[in-house]
Amino acid sequence: MSSASQNDLPPIKYLGVGHQSQDIHIGANGERSKPEHGGASVYTALTAWLLTGERAAVVAATGPDARSGSSAGIDSGTLETSVDPDGEQTIFEDWVEGDSRRQRLLSGAPAIDESLGAIGQRGRNASIVFACPLLDELPLDCRSWFWSEFVCLVPQGWFRDVAADGSITLLAPEVSEITGPWDLVVLSEEEAEAAGDLAGWRQLAQVLAVTRGSRGATIFYEGGEHEIAAVEPPAVVDTTGAGDVWAAAFAVRFSETHSVEQAGRFASTAAAICVSRVGLKGVPESRHEVEALLAAQSGGR
Repeated sequence: MSSASQNDLPPIKYLGVGHQSQDIHIGANGERSKPEHGGASVYTALTAWLLTGERAAVVAATGPDARSGSSAGIDSGTLETSVDPDGEQTIFEDWVEGDSRRQRLLSGAPAIDESLGAIGQRGRNASIVFACPLLDELPLDCRSWFWSEFVCLVPQGWFRDVAADGSITLLAPEVSEITGPWDLVVLSEEEAEAAGDLAGWRQLAQVLAVTRGSRGATIFYEGGEHEIAAVEPPAVVDTTGAGDVWAAAFAVRFSETHSVEQAGRFASTAAAICVSRVGLKGVPESRHEVEALLAAQSGGR
């Protein structure tokens, strides 16, 4: 697409960059589910869009059959998606065993180009960018790609080590090789444990958040440490994407308030909604849904 035609398109407020995926869940009896659409780039962009109504987009190196949200029954007309028509789909097999999950990679999409495909400069100028490597499709120095006011890193893919048979283990990247600074970095508790000493990660980010599921989150900001309590969900149905929803909700609210407590509580409420529904349907439908649950929780104390 030419730069002239790019300029004719509406500006992008939120951009998610990273592989989309198809996840096949393996039941205890060996039964295989239908592929479910996912990927942190999709969860973050959808969350930001549905919380604000502002235009969101996703850049992914994946096949043309993957369209953000369509397989979850979400109207993605406002969620612009740029894909590589020749890209291979990223497909995982997942086994849940108690509180742990095993994964195996069946196929992976190619690397994402710094040009960001058809979205290009409009994407780099988004107000908030979510860099969400699902594997290693984004290089460790990709921070220089983005010129946005607020850039968030959800580095889960950089922690995935893929063996020859496709099995995936958790292995922390060398933090000194990751360029910054990032406005927000969100790690899961498992990733934080794999990283060990978080000093390097704290230097990399203005705000470093470690999400701990039902035990809330720890946020490191301006030399302080803030504990954010979890919000009790209406039900626990599927935890997929909860950390991604947390990251997007926190980024949106922190950019408005510059308060880690307000943003953290808002993000924990959005994540509580996420785990109460399956897959991408867990993304909060609106800011009103989050604020209603937040008010109900606050009123109950």
